[in-house]
Amino acid sequence: MTAQEFRTSTEYDYCINKIRNYPAGFEFTIPFHKMKQGQKNAMHLVLEDCKKEGLIESVSIGYSLEDLIANDITEETWKRL
Repeated sequence: MTAQEFRTSTEYDYCINKIRNYPAGFEFTIPFHKMKQGQKNAMHLVLEDCKKEGLIESVSIGYSLEDLIANDITEETWKRL
């Protein structure tokens, strides 16, 4: 599935609307280390689109100590603006 196809899917709409409905100041963490690659790609699209829309900002990033060279993000915490 391409990025454009994903952006027209019900899953995309569900994720975007869920973030829009969070109250201002609400913080949530995305556990990338528990996701498959396709899920990670989809979440990155959702989060980037929400960031561009001014809905969220990143407040914390967790990295794997085992693979620092690869910059493997294990989780990221976001704040609803």
